[in-house]
Amino acid sequence: MDMPRQSIIALVALLSVSACVSPTRPPQFIGGVDLVYPEAAKARGVEGRVVVRYDITADGSVVNAVVEASEPPGVFDQAALAAVRSWRFRPKVDRGEVVAAPGRVSELRFRLGESEYDDLPQPLGATP
Repeated sequence: MDMPRQSIIALVALLSVSACVSPTRPPQFIGGVDLVYPEAAKARGVEGRVVVRYDITADGSVVNAVVEASEPPGVFDQAALAAVRSWRFRPKVDRGEVVAAPGRVSELRFRLGESEYDDLPQPLGATP
């Protein structure tokens, strides 16, 4: 059975478009405020880390952020929560549908002279 030329072209175009559209994609970090090193910790020369669990909504906002662990306890918790709550994501896509991404975990490290997020990709379009 021969397919008409127009049908073949339409089929190839449809397959090409389908290949470009990802039916599933994890949330993608797009930005947020920088970590703010607590002045009292900085003055005492204290460094540490905070592990935060949070949910990403279908609109890319962070909700339900809670501290899972911190070293030293309580020193950097509020600064870590403030940073995580400011984060924005391109939402998760599951089988072509935008959905929430609950139960995410990130570690935020506080080091004198630098502060960083572990377990978090660079914002889209950023150069390493």
